[in-house]
Amino acid sequence: MDTLLLFGFLIVIVLLPVLGLALLLYAVPIRIEVTLARSDDRDEQGITIAWGAVAFRISGRGDGQLARVLLLDHVVLAHTGPLERPEEKGSPELVPEDLVGPDGKIRIGELIHRVEEITGPAGTFASALWKQSRFTGARGTVTFGLPNPALTGEVYGYYWATRFILLASRIDIEMVPVFDRPVLGFDITLHGMIGHPLLVLIAGIGLVRDPAVRRMIAEERAGRSGAAGA
Repeated sequence: MDTLLLFGFLIVIVLLPVLGLALLLYAVPIRIEVTLARSDDRDEQGITIAWGAVAFRISGRGDGQLARVLLLDHVVLAHTGPLERPEEKGSPELVPEDLVGPDGKIRIGELIHRVEEITGPAGTFASALWKQSRFTGARGTVTFGLPNPALTGEVYGYYWATRFILLASRIDIEMVPVFDRPVLGFDITLHGMIGHPLLVLIAGIGLVRDPAVRRMIAEERAGRSGAAGA
C-alpha cells in the first residue's frame, strides 16, 4: 500500500505542473507588437512577443540590434550586437544537392514529390496559427508630402473621407500633411495576439515530428555542416 501511495504521489507531483502549464498555455494569449518608425533622424524597427508577465523584445536601429528579456516590464537580460545583413551570411542553396542531376538540372519530379510530402503537415500548422491569430489594432502617425502641394491636399482629403472605415477596423493612424517639400515618415505600432498558444504548440510539435519535415531538417543541417567544413 505504501508503494502505491508513493507511486500515486509521484504521478501527482509530475502531472500537476504539466497540467497547470498546459492550462496557462491554453488560457493566456501571446501578445505581439510590431513597431515601425522612420524619419529624417530615425530608422527603427522592433517586435515584442509577450506571454503573461514575460516578454521578449528585439529592436534594430541603424546598424545595431538590441534583444531584451523583460519580466513585469523590467529588463532582466539584454544583448546588443551588429545588425546582420543578408549578404554577410552568403547565398543559401535554394535546392538540395541531391535534387540536382549530373547534368546540373533540377529533378522536377522529385522536387514536387518532396513539396507534396510537407504540404499536409505545414498546412495543418498554418491553419492552426491562422485560426488563433488576431489583429487587435494599429496606432501611429504618418507624415507625408508630395512634390505637388495640391496633390498632397487631395490625398489628405481622401484619408479623412475613409477615416471612419479605418477606425472601424481598429486602425487609428493620424496623417500629417507637409505642403512645402516631399517627405515620408511614419511611426506605427501594430498589435496582434495568438488566442490559444497551446493549440499552435501542438500543431508545431506535429509539424516537426512529421517524417518528411524531419528529413528535410536533417538534410538542411547536413548541408550547413558540409558548407562549414569546406
